Amino acid sequence: EPAGSDTFAVTKLGGKSVVARLRADAGIAPGQNTRLAFNLDKAVFFDPDSQMRIG
Repeated sequence: EPAGSDTFAVTKLGGKSVVARLRADAGIAPGQNTRLAFNLDKAVFFDPDSQMRIG
């Protein structure tokens, strides 16, 4: 989903929904398979019940 200077990719990882924020020029399209690498120093996690940010 293009959003200005970012693109948001929604996927499944381990059966859970994951949203990845990518650069707008990432060049991916809906339904396209691609590889993602995560910088865990910049990762944000949310509690699935409360939807509140963890940490």
